[in-house]
Amino acid sequence: TSPRAGRDTRSASSPAVCITATGEQAGELSRWYFRPLLVVGIRVATVGFSDEWTAYLGRVSDFLQETLTTAMVTVWATSPLLALLLYTFLMVYFKALRTLLVVYLLFCFFDPRPYDGVGRRISHIHKLPIWAHVNAYFQPKMVFEEPLDPRKKYVFGAHPHGVISYVAQLIAGTTGLGIESHFPGLVVRGVTMPATFCIPLFRDYALAMGCLSCDRNSIRRILSDRHHKLHQSLLIVVGGADESMLAHEHSADLVLLKRRGFVREAIRAGCDLVPIYNFNENSIYKLVPNHPGTLAHRFEMAIKSVCGFTVLLFYGRNFCFTPFKTQLTSVVGRPIRVQMNRDPSPEDITHYHTLYVEELSRIYAKYKPKYAPNDADLRF
Repeated sequence: TSPRAGRDTRSASSPAVCITATGEQAGELSRWYFRPLLVVGIRVATVGFSDEWTAYLGRVSDFLQETLTTAMVTVWATSPLLALLLYTFLMVYFKALRTLLVVYLLFCFFDPRPYDGVGRRISHIHKLPIWAHVNAYFQPKMVFEEPLDPRKKYVFGAHPHGVISYVAQLIAGTTGLGIESHFPGLVVRGVTMPATFCIPLFRDYALAMGCLSCDRNSIRRILSDRHHKLHQSLLIVVGGADESMLAHEHSADLVLLKRRGFVREAIRAGCDLVPIYNFNENSIYKLVPNHPGTLAHRFEMAIKSVCGFTVLLFYGRNFCFTPFKTQLTSVVGRPIRVQMNRDPSPEDITHYHTLYVEELSRIYAKYKPKYAPNDADLRF
């Protein structure tokens, strides 16, 4: 078992720290509230029955556990759509609530909390039983090239974007896998597109998880100690909508060479840059072929030109958009030491950006044979 960050004294040249959240570890909470009931029920039901019948009921227990886990993961994965459908259902069928729902919708558009650098984070939501199911389903693992210092602030860049950046949601803070779980004292705030906070109900879940807007002013407030005393780090999925359109299984196409804003903000705040590569992110869902010239590509580009984000055409295990079951591994590279400069020059940004790309390429080349041997070479 790897030591905690506060006790680790290994140097930068030491072997990577491997911290694993397996189904057995992360699924303990699930067994606390569900499996004991099944076990007791089976024991009561099998009094006087044969061993074959007992074994059969044991398999039924395992099936029910697996079904519950799959259902919980499906709810989590489709939560934006479910939230929108629930809001529409309430608006259409509950006339007494319409005025309140309209006022709430206006509140969603004018609420300043997604942009103030603090948000409306609720720590208890990270301990909900659903995360035990998510971790048991994906069997996630985190590999740290170096221990992180909780006294420092970091700008984490996550790659690839994937269809909906599920791994970034996990490593930003959920129980069993989040960076905060392994290095107590770090506060990591994930950021997403402002349009997320216009989705009724789901936007409140995102805020409760600690998510904030990815616009420039919001990022500066997150990293600035003048607006709060939280000493926060930032996690951003750098590739954005352009990269999500490239999220085909076994591909490793990144939109990064022209994405330099996050480097500029890291320099301004004096935060170390840390690249993260999430292996098998692109295998959670499968994209409909959307190469240039196809109908799917034209549709996605049309949405992107109007909204600034796109609606991807993809599919999962079934019509409920259940994600494909795949083992997820996040490799956290070595921090790139950054010297604070409130007014960085283009040369400064290029220097740190080059170091960032080199470190990301290094960890991909090092860990690809182990965690994604069938994936293509990294391409920018």
